[in-house]
Amino acid sequence: MKLAFIFNQDKLSGKMTKLFTGCYCYHTAWVDEEAGHMYDMNLLYRRRKWPHYPEANVIMFDVPEVTRDYLEAKLTNEESRYGVMDYCLFLIRPILHLFGKPTINVGGEICSETCNDDLWACGIETPWSYNDSPPSPCDLYKFMKERSV
Repeated sequence: MKLAFIFNQDKLSGKMTKLFTGCYCYHTAWVDEEAGHMYDMNLLYRRRKWPHYPEANVIMFDVPEVTRDYLEAKLTNEESRYGVMDYCLFLIRPILHLFGKPTINVGGEICSETCNDDLWACGIETPWSYNDSPPSPCDLYKFMKERSV
């Protein structure tokens, strides 16, 4: 399995994440190139056809610990929800962090938080536990980039 990071400096979501997190990485997802599938979270966990984004906008890292069986089971049993309030609270993340407060979720997880939880569930420790503030896609990208060196 590969962990894909989606960048786009021309897209509004890329510009917004650059403003709030320091880079244009606005989305992350799991990619099974062999099966031609992408597993991602966009309000709800889902499976889509791959490739889905232009190749020039994608950077991927091999993560063999995360398997197709794991993701299929998660997709089948997923009960999470993500609402407008979760997105609003994520946008004020930098302000919360200025005051030493963690990012607050109402009930859902952003895509990078979901992938972070998947990494932990499959035996890969990251700087963020299940209870820490969720990493932005940019945060998780920087961790994976350092890990691959």
